[in-house]
Amino acid sequence: MKKTESQSEPERAPICWMHEAIAYLGLDRLGLARPDLAVHRLIRKGALHPRKIGGHLAFDKSELERVAANGDQKRGRGRPRKLPQL
Repeated sequence: MKKTESQSEPERAPICWMHEAIAYLGLDRLGLARPDLAVHRLIRKGALHPRKIGGHLAFDKSELERVAANGDQKRGRGRPRKLPQL
């Protein structure tokens, strides 16, 4: 049975696997020995929210674009920085 326009599949968000995310963020060009650990650091800090598909990590392309454009906006724990007094 052929699909008609009314039976089309719902549009899915584009995803990237771990190796594609490393290349998209440019971590493979930084000379890091383990760029996958840099991605795991971004996950621990809350900048990326992966999902597991078949036991492998997958990332939304929109999240990767946000991190590539803005960098890691999530601050770690600790004391807030003091602003210089004018």
